[in-house]
Amino acid sequence: DERDTVQKKTFTKWVNKHLSKTGLKVDDLFVDLRDGYALIALLEALTGERIQKESGYTRFHRIQNVQYCLDFLKKKNVSFGDSRGIKLVNIRPEDIVEGNGKLTLGLIWTIILNFQVSVIRQRLLMESQHEQMSGAH
Repeated sequence: DERDTVQKKTFTKWVNKHLSKTGLKVDDLFVDLRDGYALIALLEALTGERIQKESGYTRFHRIQNVQYCLDFLKKKNVSFGDSRGIKLVNIRPEDIVEGNGKLTLGLIWTIILNFQVSVIRQRLLMESQHEQMSGAH
């Protein structure tokens, strides 16, 4: 539907903005994330951390790479610093590997929400600390 098309376009721009540092580009989220490589590169670009990956193109390798991403996200506690981690309800690696549009959009939306909120929170903390330091003089 139209909402999914708009979301896909918007999310693709967001992903490419963060992938630009890596030299990768996504043209179609539902196709280009299927092997897990662009997803790994995105998470590495967002966090500065390395994620394990399988070098191969079989279905097993693709599923394993997406699983590494899901495991990495589950370990990250980026939601306002609490211990809940990113909620990945009902998303299996097979869903992404098979190009399931709704769940791929859900995964990217979850990443956007958590990482953008984390960035905004860090900025607010830095501004608050700066104001406190400025007010101390």
